[in-house]
Amino acid sequence: MEGPGRKERKDANPGARMVRMIRTLCSRGMTRAELEEEFQVSRRHIYDYLQAIEGLGYVFVDHEGGGERVWRIDGGYQGIKPEPATLPELMALHLAKSHLAYLNGTPFVESLEHLIQKVEAGLPTKVANHLKRVTQVFVPLQAPIRPYENQGPLLAQIQRALLLQRVVRLNHTAAGYDEPVEHRVDPYALLLYQYGLYLFGYSHRSKARRLFAVERIASVELTDDICDIPEDLSIERAYERLFGLIDEPVHTVRIWFSPEVAYLVKERRWHPTQHVEAQADGSVVATIEAGGLDELASWVLSWGADAKVLSPQALIVAVRSKLAAASRQYSS
Repeated sequence: MEGPGRKERKDANPGARMVRMIRTLCSRGMTRAELEEEFQVSRRHIYDYLQAIEGLGYVFVDHEGGGERVWRIDGGYQGIKPEPATLPELMALHLAKSHLAYLNGTPFVESLEHLIQKVEAGLPTKVANHLKRVTQVFVPLQAPIRPYENQGPLLAQIQRALLLQRVVRLNHTAAGYDEPVEHRVDPYALLLYQYGLYLFGYSHRSKARRLFAVERIASVELTDDICDIPEDLSIERAYERLFGLIDEPVHTVRIWFSPEVAYLVKERRWHPTQHVEAQADGSVVATIEAGGLDELASWVLSWGADAKVLSPQALIVAVRSKLAAASRQYSS
């Protein structure tokens, strides 16, 4: 009989209480009275919890202590069963895999595939029956693709260097050059940008932080030296002020877009600082605080006659120059 003075503690998350009870019973045996005291619930609810735990597949070891049963989960912590993945969680994993399709053949996708296999191996039958459909839900349409399948060993070295914070020696061919140059680099991070991988780090040769396009790295060798990550380093903050990857001073950029494409500009976030003003004729003016005039010029030109730079003058000149050069290509 339940004691008249017991006041059951209300728990906002009974599931969390059950998890705590499972972990407790894996570490030590407890009587019913001890469970009541530990978890501050009534005898009836203690038995409800124990029955639910058995329903999850846990086996209790029979042991009598002082005439009263002691409840303990067989196998200790090794007996804790991993929580099976839900269908939405599995879909999220396959979404991540589909988004990284351009990295097929690299250690990153291989590791992700192994993780998915481990998760799928423990799926309940009801969820496993939907597996084929889950793998077909996401279809990546990615272009242009940079092939990395032949750089698996090189990426494995970069991955190891990043995890161990080891200085590397790498041979990299800069854009527009034919011969590779050796750099001693403190690796900080891998940047993923427009389906491309870039190693970001400090180049002792250049005495500056540099980006190295992975497809242009010929070799990577780990040294025994440890590199320190600067405490003030914030890669996200450093690049959110740029429109792409080129590190240049920030400009206040204003671009007019025609009514025909105004909805595309309004519906998408092209830059963290973006502000869009609607005009009376249905057009819009987008204002961006960003550096990287060359990349901004290429973006403006991709809109054709539906975009016009209003400021700064340097960007107007850059776009005009590119248009003139393109026009000369077609003048015969």
